Amino acid sequence: METKDFFLDKQRSANGQITLKVFIIGAIAIALLIPKFMILGLIHERQITAETTQKDVMQNWSLPQTVRGPVLSIPYTERHLNKAGEEIQEEIRTCYFLPETLNIESTVLPKKRKRSIYETVVFTSDIKITGRFEMPDFETLKISPKDVLWDKAKILLSVSDLRGINDNVSLLWNGKSFPFLPGMENLLVGQNGISLPLPLLPDDDFQGTFQINLNLKGSKSLNFAPLGETTEVTMQSEWNDPGFEGNFLPAEYTIDKNGFKARWKILNFNRNYPQEWKNDEYRVTGSDFGVKLVTMADHYQKSSRSAKYAILVILFTFLAFFLNEVITKQKVHPFQYILVGFSILIFYLLLLSVSEQLGFNLAYLISASAVVIMVFAYSRTFLKKWIHSAIQTLILTFSFGFIFVLMQLESYALLAGSIGLFCVLGLTMFFTRKIKWYND
Repeated sequence: METKDFFLDKQRSANGQITLKVFIIGAIAIALLIPKFMILGLIHERQITAETTQKDVMQNWSLPQTVRGPVLSIPYTERHLNKAGEEIQEEIRTCYFLPETLNIESTVLPKKRKRSIYETVVFTSDIKITGRFEMPDFETLKISPKDVLWDKAKILLSVSDLRGINDNVSLLWNGKSFPFLPGMENLLVGQNGISLPLPLLPDDDFQGTFQINLNLKGSKSLNFAPLGETTEVTMQSEWNDPGFEGNFLPAEYTIDKNGFKARWKILNFNRNYPQEWKNDEYRVTGSDFGVKLVTMADHYQKSSRSAKYAILVILFTFLAFFLNEVITKQKVHPFQYILVGFSILIFYLLLLSVSEQLGFNLAYLISASAVVIMVFAYSRTFLKKWIHSAIQTLILTFSFGFIFVLMQLESYALLAGSIGLFCVLGLTMFFTRKIKWYND
């Protein structure tokens, strides 16, 4: 009877040790979350530094560009009458007319500028704007032709950052060239721009075609406004990661390793302002569309995303060591768990620092290889058989590889991650199904 009680006590003691070990391993994993969040904070800090540097480069080069125009601005005299029909006040107001057709052809040439270890994408662009203006219909706006001040009429062209204009800009009107002048004061079209007074264009000669050639540099994005009754825009570039933004998507586009080509066709019915209006009834500043030169999830974003999975890698590795303990009856000290956990966290520091120099993919390979080799060499000091060390490091290698695949999948990362974790849990259940946890 005493012998039976002895063995029962030993069994309870063994079961208690397993339970205690599970709690200790769990506590270690939770404690490792503290340095994990510190690493995430460091990644965020480095990312802010990189973004600040990029903004400085963009500020010195030229900011994102939005081109709106041309818009015909014509002042007129608005007369206020009393009840007897007598004029009591005159006021100078403005009416606006948009082109009947507007065609824009643009070629964007991306350039990479580097400051220290940080890289910024800027561009130069060749923009050709052509179209046709019809004779303004003042009767539609209930404006008497005699009140129209043609000598003060202007063609307005809004450019969001004027520092990006590289060459003189002229309006080619029915074969005649008229140079634009700097400055444009009209918030209905844009905050900055250039303008062209029209005293040389009499009202009976206004109808005709126009052409504007614009050599423009900028950064990050290039946008236009659909000001024509029919607006067609084509854009091409060597950049193969375009982000189409704004109120309108291209009607057709192609993207390959050589760059992209896109074409928009927009009708005046697709926007919320007419072809002509007076005073401040409408503004054209809310209908822009174009392309953003996207930098696909850069190494800071990818490093941050991979670091968020650190707890999974740690848990997979700890689970492998714990199951090795249960199966081989070879104990692993909690301090050894701690060192293995810290080696995994060091991986993310290596990934961050090396990716700033060599890019994410190569940095991931170097960092993962270094940590896997270190864990293998360290596990050989406390695991008796090399095959056991090999299995542990293979599981760690699988974990790193699994996370890397998730980084590449982008849109399908959540789906692939969920399926992967389900499979890992299923395999763990399968291989541990015959373990007698209570030694019955």
